[in-house]
Amino acid sequence: MIQIDAFLRDLTRLPHRGAATHYETEAARLLQDQLTEMGASVRTEAFQTPRTYVTVVYWIIGGILTGLALVPVTGVAVGLVWYFVWMAYRYFNWRYSFITRFPGQGTARNVIGHWPAQTDPADTKKVILMAHYDTAPVSLLYGPKQQAGFRTSLIVSLGLMVIAAMLATAEAMGTGLPYVTYLRYALMAYFVTQAGVGTAGYWLKGYTNGASDNATGVAAALVTAEQLRQQNLPNLDIEVVLTSAEEAGMIGAYHYVEAHKRTWNRKQTLAINFDTLGAGQLTVVEQTGTVEVIRYDNPATERARELINTDAFRERVQVGEWHTADFDSVWFVRNRIPVVALCALDPSGQMPRIHQPEDTVEAVDLKPVYQAIDFAGALVTGWATETIPLSA
Repeated sequence: MIQIDAFLRDLTRLPHRGAATHYETEAARLLQDQLTEMGASVRTEAFQTPRTYVTVVYWIIGGILTGLALVPVTGVAVGLVWYFVWMAYRYFNWRYSFITRFPGQGTARNVIGHWPAQTDPADTKKVILMAHYDTAPVSLLYGPKQQAGFRTSLIVSLGLMVIAAMLATAEAMGTGLPYVTYLRYALMAYFVTQAGVGTAGYWLKGYTNGASDNATGVAAALVTAEQLRQQNLPNLDIEVVLTSAEEAGMIGAYHYVEAHKRTWNRKQTLAINFDTLGAGQLTVVEQTGTVEVIRYDNPATERARELINTDAFRERVQVGEWHTADFDSVWFVRNRIPVVALCALDPSGQMPRIHQPEDTVEAVDLKPVYQAIDFAGALVTGWATETIPLSA
């Protein structure tokens, strides 16, 4: 049996678990050993990723600034500005963006444990228990006050990028001179400042230790799998997917879903994502997104809402929204694969200490972790023993 407290301390003994770093490799090895001890068939899946979102931010801002600076020289620069604005829009609305393939890449690994079902494939139901194990760079934008305005800040920045592209277009056409030129310079100064503020925490303090975000989610996924195995449900195919590079833009989960989605029977597949369970009340996420609203209106989340209304969970679990970045589960939503996203939110709807140096094991409250295990176990067991499939 996994002892959650001991497991958390073992995983967080590393200074951090930044994607594509030496410490991520050590963490991946520890997780492989744990899954092997649990009797799983274990594999890793390597992929290329930016080591942090800092690289992506610099490419986006650098591309826009280069285009804006070259507007007086060549009209081609206008297309360059629009190109980087479009990639920024996709990246910050949690869609695949080619900007994540730009130089500055490293090799990260998803760690996967699998227990196959013991029945005919036609009768098999597959559950994917997912959590990211990498840790985030420290960020000044994730403090208690900043979290509340994170989505607004992103929308404003994206809006100003669009305005900058429009100004570049106008200037190249000779419209509105010299005022559009002055505005172009002002926006260039703003983007430089924004890039500095958004990445200063990483250069000053490096990575977080990531106890709540997201060693707690890893523990919840592993223990849920362990308890489901003990129930001996012969038709249940269990896969634990521990992703890396979530903090660089949910990149590990993207590669996992793209690699395997065509092999899944969506009516017989259920995914549960565990993320940041170290403080607050267990929450079933109903909505995320920046400019685009991402709605968890799939059959799996509907079942989770129904479970909340039962006596066992009515006072223990809530529904909520999270618009400060997103979760690995976004790729399941994008592909219309039934998924439930679980996290813990405090009364103000925030995640305490995320992306901060204070995210250490000493500050973790284990109550939401146990609640997530109980809730996920009940959800999967109820679904696995029913004969009605999920309709994707």
